[in-house]
Amino acid sequence: MPDAYVIEVSGRTAGIVARDSHSNSFKFFSAAPRFNVIEGERFSDPLAAERSARTLAKYGSLPRRRETEYSHPHPSRGRFG
Repeated sequence: MPDAYVIEVSGRTAGIVARDSHSNSFKFFSAAPRFNVIEGERFSDPLAAERSARTLAKYGSLPRRRETEYSHPHPSRGRFG
Protein backbone atom coordinates (compact mmCIF):
# COMPACT_ATOMS: atom_id res chain seq x y z
CA MET A 1 0.00 0.00 0.00
CA PRO A 2 1.42 3.44 -0.91
CA ASP A 3 2.44 5.85 1.81
CA ALA A 4 0.79 8.94 0.28
CA TYR A 5 -2.30 9.72 -1.78
CA VAL A 6 -3.48 12.81 -3.63
CA ILE A 7 -6.98 13.86 -2.59
CA GLU A 8 -8.99 15.47 -5.39
CA VAL A 9 -12.40 17.11 -5.28
CA SER A 10 -14.16 18.01 -8.53
CA GLY A 11 -10.95 17.53 -10.49
CA ARG A 12 -8.89 19.84 -8.28
CA THR A 13 -6.25 18.88 -5.77
CA ALA A 14 -7.49 19.38 -2.21
CA GLY A 15 -4.34 18.01 -0.61
CA ILE A 16 -2.44 14.86 0.13
CA VAL A 17 -2.61 12.32 2.91
CA ALA A 18 0.54 10.64 4.13
CA ARG A 19 0.70 7.50 6.21
CA ASP A 20 1.90 7.93 9.79
CA SER A 21 3.23 4.52 10.75
CA HIS A 22 3.40 5.44 14.44
CA SER A 23 -0.32 6.14 14.80
CA ASN A 24 -1.51 3.87 11.97
CA SER A 25 -3.37 6.80 10.39
CA PHE A 26 -3.12 9.22 7.47
CA LYS A 27 -2.33 12.89 8.03
CA PHE A 28 -3.86 15.50 5.67
CA PHE A 29 -1.78 18.29 4.10
CA SER A 30 -3.81 21.00 2.38
CA ALA A 31 -3.02 22.09 -1.18
CA ALA A 32 -5.61 24.88 -1.36
CA PRO A 33 -6.77 27.50 1.17
CA ARG A 34 -10.35 26.21 1.32
CA PHE A 35 -9.05 22.92 2.77
CA ASN A 36 -6.84 24.48 5.45
CA VAL A 37 -9.58 23.67 7.98
CA ILE A 38 -8.57 20.00 7.86
CA GLU A 39 -4.81 20.63 7.63
CA GLY A 40 -3.04 18.28 10.02
CA GLU A 41 -6.14 16.17 10.72
CA ARG A 42 -5.61 12.42 10.98
CA PHE A 43 -7.85 9.99 9.15
CA SER A 44 -8.22 6.22 9.36
CA ASP A 45 -7.76 5.88 5.59
CA PRO A 46 -7.50 8.04 2.45
CA LEU A 47 -11.20 7.60 1.64
CA ALA A 48 -12.16 9.17 4.99
CA ALA A 49 -9.99 12.18 4.14
CA GLU A 50 -11.61 12.44 0.70
CA ARG A 51 -15.10 12.35 2.22
CA SER A 52 -14.15 15.16 4.59
CA ALA A 53 -12.69 17.24 1.76
CA ARG A 54 -15.81 16.70 -0.38
CA THR A 55 -18.07 17.75 2.49
CA LEU A 56 -15.95 20.83 3.09
CA ALA A 57 -16.04 21.76 -0.61
CA LYS A 58 -19.80 21.23 -0.86
CA TYR A 59 -20.94 22.96 2.33
CA GLY A 60 -18.04 25.28 3.17
CA SER A 61 -17.64 23.71 6.60
CA LEU A 62 -17.73 20.38 8.37
CA PRO A 63 -20.56 19.29 10.66
CA ARG A 64 -19.90 19.96 14.28
CA ARG A 65 -18.79 16.86 16.13
CA ARG A 66 -21.75 17.04 18.50
CA GLU A 67 -24.22 16.84 15.58
CA THR A 68 -22.63 13.72 14.10
CA GLU A 69 -21.55 11.79 17.18
CA TYR A 70 -24.55 12.27 19.42
CA SER A 71 -27.42 12.19 16.97
CA HIS A 72 -30.25 9.85 17.82
CA PRO A 73 -31.11 7.04 15.41
CA HIS A 74 -34.19 7.47 13.25
CA PRO A 75 -37.00 5.47 14.97
CA SER A 76 -38.19 3.77 11.79
CA ARG A 77 -34.72 2.69 10.70
CA GLY A 78 -33.59 1.02 13.89
CA ARG A 79 -30.27 1.46 15.57
CA PHE A 80 -27.97 1.04 12.57
CA GLY A 81 -29.80 2.56 9.87
